[in-house]
Amino acid sequence: MSEDKDRVFFRNYITIIGLLTVMVVIFIIFSRVFGVRDKAYMVEREPIVNEITAPIGKVAIEGREQAVEEPVRTAAAATGSPAGEPGGSVNIGKKVFDGLCFSCHGTGLPGIPQFGDAEDWTDRIAQGTNMLYEHALVGYTGSSGIMMPAKGGNPALSDDEVKAAVDYMIANNQ
Repeated sequence: MSEDKDRVFFRNYITIIGLLTVMVVIFIIFSRVFGVRDKAYMVEREPIVNEITAPIGKVAIEGREQAVEEPVRTAAAATGSPAGEPGGSVNIGKKVFDGLCFSCHGTGLPGIPQFGDAEDWTDRIAQGTNMLYEHALVGYTGSSGIMMPAKGGNPALSDDEVKAAVDYMIANNQ
């Protein structure tokens, strides 16, 4: 009786392994037949993929020597274009906003000025851009009691990136 159970088990095991092997072979064949082989397309897309997947910061551990590297150039620095033009700080501001600021300013949290709601921003914008920069750079706790951490909680952001995000929010909330 136990030998019969063992035979059934091994037969089922071998059948499953065989089916999985056949599926893997079929997937490999499909990827070869239908995959992208156009090297020109891949070369064209490589800079775009590298830009999208580039790290936005680095971690520095106190007490450890850090390798000196070339500073990361922002899109505005790379193109030399001023704010508001393609590649300028408005695009950097949008990237920072979409990646970080949106988590509070775009989710409807009560007591936090929401992106696109001009009424929420009127009094804040009236305080002046420098005050908004200061709140974004060093942190701020408003009347809601919810604290906005310095640089939105990402100390790897440069001051210019934070200011670009503030400029982006101001431009879109007036």
